[in-house]
Amino acid sequence: MDATVGEGGHTREILRASKKNRVIGIDWDQEMLARAKERVTEYADRVTLRHDTFSHLPDILQTVGVKEVDGLLFDLGVSTVHFQEAKRGFSLLLDGPLDMRMDTRKTITAFDIVNHRPLKEIEKIIRRYGEERWAGRIAAAIGRERQHGEIKTTGVLAEIVARAIPQRYHTTRVHPATKTFQALRIAVNEELQEIEEALAVAPFLLKQGGRIGVISFHSLEDRIVKENFKRLEKTCVCPPTFPQCACGGREQVLKIITKRPLTPGSDELRDNPRARSAKMRVAERAESAQEGSP
Repeated sequence: MDATVGEGGHTREILRASKKNRVIGIDWDQEMLARAKERVTEYADRVTLRHDTFSHLPDILQTVGVKEVDGLLFDLGVSTVHFQEAKRGFSLLLDGPLDMRMDTRKTITAFDIVNHRPLKEIEKIIRRYGEERWAGRIAAAIGRERQHGEIKTTGVLAEIVARAIPQRYHTTRVHPATKTFQALRIAVNEELQEIEEALAVAPFLLKQGGRIGVISFHSLEDRIVKENFKRLEKTCVCPPTFPQCACGGREQVLKIITKRPLTPGSDELRDNPRARSAKMRVAERAESAQEGSP
């Protein structure tokens, strides 16, 4: 199962690897799903694509008549296509409407958050999801701009954020509004909640010996993956201060394969500079784990 099929790159490689492989591909972006369909046309008899969110994994498997899978892949990165199309509202460099929805069926956009949410909430979003030290200044700047009218485009918002951050902290490599845009995108799409919900159930959909791999691109995502894998590897859930186990233990669900996350090498970074922050963690369904839900 490719839980974030995107343009279908990973799915295509899995299908090419063996004629025995079948893939269920999921994406919450209808446009990406259409691109993926074109990319895997020659393997149409071995791929099933679904427009849905990966927090619905059990329901999706049930609808296609599959109980367990051999592998689960999550690539949590945003497609380059999103940044190349101004109309989607993700880009800092292309002026477009403040949208940022991965799934256009959602009703809340970045425009709604920036223009209608309380400034304290906006500050919290930018600080929490963007890990931005200047969140207070940025929220205040947004508040001042709102007094003169709505903030409608990505270009205008990027300028507001850039002005709010002291010039000496601007760099030539990263736009000063990058963290703010990341934070808004995460909030609009409820990305961290989606990841939490998916990882709570995904390991239980694996066959024994099956593997789950998650590629994350910032510390908030990676922390969720790391903590969930560690939690499901433990057989004792007692606090570390307990002198001995009092919970009676439980069966191990996952065995962590990557003690440290895999990161891209120099060749990959040369071909794809956007992969510089990528981290991949892999775990395997423990042989002793019993079937069933968490």
